[in-house]
Amino acid sequence: MKFLHTTMMKTESSGILNQMYGESIAAHDSGMDYNVKIFTEDTSIASKYSKILEVYRPKKKNKISRWVEFRRAYFNWLESQQDEVDCFVLRHSLYDPLQLSFLKRVKKPVYLVHHTKEIEELRTSGLKGKILSIIETIVGNRSIQCCAGVVGVTNELIEYEKQRINDPDKKSILYSNGIFFEKNEIIDHRKPDILEILFVASYFYDWHGLDLLIQSIKQSHNQNILVHLVGKISEKDQVTIQNDPRFVCYGHLNSDSIAKISQSCVIALGSFALYRKNLTEGSTLKVREYLALGLPVYSGHIDTFPDNFKFYKFGELCINDMIQYANEMMSYPKEVIRDSSEKYISKSILLEDFIKKLERLNEPD
Repeated sequence: MKFLHTTMMKTESSGILNQMYGESIAAHDSGMDYNVKIFTEDTSIASKYSKILEVYRPKKKNKISRWVEFRRAYFNWLESQQDEVDCFVLRHSLYDPLQLSFLKRVKKPVYLVHHTKEIEELRTSGLKGKILSIIETIVGNRSIQCCAGVVGVTNELIEYEKQRINDPDKKSILYSNGIFFEKNEIIDHRKPDILEILFVASYFYDWHGLDLLIQSIKQSHNQNILVHLVGKISEKDQVTIQNDPRFVCYGHLNSDSIAKISQSCVIALGSFALYRKNLTEGSTLKVREYLALGLPVYSGHIDTFPDNFKFYKFGELCINDMIQYANEMMSYPKEVIRDSSEKYISKSILLEDFIKKLERLNEPD
């Protein structure tokens, strides 16, 4: 079967861009007939991504007219691809009647990909968000009903989408996030006398739970630990930890710099307050990047790893529990941690499995 995975992106979003680009390379390297495209009006995106871009410049200047024109062009373009595609995989377009119209017209199966609880997230964005959540409840639910099936990065999201339309039997596929998996040399500088921990975010939003981590560490005075914080921190959290030598703040760093810091770290941290987004499960790239560095992860949310995967620990935000877990992990070489993680985090492996599931769902009865 031939597949086309697409999304709209008016302006550059590094997360979406890198995810889709990585998927495109994984498909190409594995010889899969799986094409990836981002429909965008942003002409400033780096040329290295040009292979996956379909650029369209709306002619209308009015904001609403431009919104409609851009989406109409996207779905018209998708419709023009029908003869070359056996199955579409689309990132769900929020509160979008044009998506619903496309789903009613298209003759090939379409699977919608979901990365969040859409309605709940919209409701937290003020009055405008509440209005859009009502539109999404009506239009989005109809889109989910009309599509061939739902794809979620966690099981929690899959169940959420099924509940939205009251259809527990809706076709569904779990397709967790993955990364490029490279077996570069891992340097191990872990020290027995101090526990070093890595915590990374582009920006530490409230759902990362940095404030909760700070509070927990502040209540523990005798632990010999060092927490490396990579990413932008709120002014409030910065003030709270500015005189505490157990925290080291770096701001934004590139992947090579993060890898260097990780050499002395024993464990890394996931998020501890996803409940602030009304979520209990996550499938973050950050966790997968930690594991690829040979770092076991202690986290406050469930991930898609099996229960017997020892290098991801779901637990309460308790410093003593973290230390106990870190002490257990010290006995494992970092290469073993990385290599044991490959089948769960490699984009190529996950994509191949996803395509097989799609093909099975679309086999003739």
